[in-house]
Amino acid sequence: MKVLLVCDQFPPGFGPRMGYLCKYLKREGCSVDVVSEYYEDTRYQFLCGNTHAEKTVAFYRKASEGGGSKGEWMKVMLADFLWGYKDRRMYKAVVSDSAWNNYDLVLCSTFRTFPLPAARRLARHFGVPLVADLRDIVEQYPDNSYILHGNAFGSGCLFRWISALAEKVFTARIQRQRNKVLRKADAVVSVSPWHQEFLKKFNQRSFLIYNGYDPEVFFPAPVADPVFRITYTGRLISANMRNPDLLFEAVARLRDAGKIHAEDFRLCWYVDKDSMPVVHAWAKEYALEELVECQGFVPASEVPAVLNRSSLLLQLANVADEKGPKGIMTTKFFEALAIGKPLLLVRHDESYLGALVEELGCGLAARTVDEVLAFLEAEYGKWKQTGSTQREVNREIVGRFSRKEQALSFLRIFEQVVESRGMARK
Repeated sequence: MKVLLVCDQFPPGFGPRMGYLCKYLKREGCSVDVVSEYYEDTRYQFLCGNTHAEKTVAFYRKASEGGGSKGEWMKVMLADFLWGYKDRRMYKAVVSDSAWNNYDLVLCSTFRTFPLPAARRLARHFGVPLVADLRDIVEQYPDNSYILHGNAFGSGCLFRWISALAEKVFTARIQRQRNKVLRKADAVVSVSPWHQEFLKKFNQRSFLIYNGYDPEVFFPAPVADPVFRITYTGRLISANMRNPDLLFEAVARLRDAGKIHAEDFRLCWYVDKDSMPVVHAWAKEYALEELVECQGFVPASEVPAVLNRSSLLLQLANVADEKGPKGIMTTKFFEALAIGKPLLLVRHDESYLGALVEELGCGLAARTVDEVLAFLEAEYGKWKQTGSTQREVNREIVGRFSRKEQALSFLRIFEQVVESRGMARK
């Protein structure tokens, strides 16, 4: 099967879901051509080399050329809003190259809307089915934190009002564009039961394929360490999305009671530069500066070693109610699960993620400070006695979330939509 993959991000930059998919589709004999937006990022360099051909489309100048300014970002955003600039350029990048042809289907992966319209046009151009993979949607966020540049119009009351109005109009437009494409897609894939049910409003041919882990990269390989480390890797989008207050309060109480000490207890944060001030502010609020280590992102290939060195693996969430985040089941949860260390979810989302933690018995999905405090005290005590905090879980169940199994799930969907269109290659 020959697949045209159209996506907003792809390795060596961010895009593990599609990067791992290509790795395992290649092993199944599939050929994949990829077109994506260009980013100056190398976090997933190790996932390169699994495609037949690749194109990247640069919408911004490189930082070395004076690019990356908020003004440049706004110009591109406005052009895209008015004329579908980014989708038009991506479509043209493919159809202008005569070597890119003879596909069985088009797969599009996105977290918002772009490049779904381009993928829809390409599927029509080649006369093949379209499968849409939505790893995130704007409705899952409790606020406008999915717009990474935040308020682009200033900080005054008038500017804030203009910004709020612009965000509302922008969000409504990308939702309309997305839903228009989803209704025409041959299949829709998403990452949680909540996403699947929500997207059925627009397409009943909706499938669930969770985020997951690569079993060749993430597996138990514990490393002895003289420090009890509670580790978080990722971004802190907003306190409404991910709030570690329960953890900080529990640690502060243990410190005040003399049950933990700075010489062998750490809260370790591997986060982006925008998240670092947030972590430092929480540490200062609870007077835990001496227990907090805050570092930048590490290359994705180094994350397994970081997790295996840790004693507890931290996951952050919030209640998935009407005003809270919905359907958040991130890649880092499944990668942490595969490592086999106890997981601490702060706090229980009262939804699918917390329920999965409880079902697997892989740790604690906490609702109260007292629960966190008791869990930390027990795991810290076990570590002091044995030097280990490995957590046995049902490996057969965990194996269902492997990238290899998920690639096979994608492939079954591909075969189904190709056959239903009567386009199976002979």
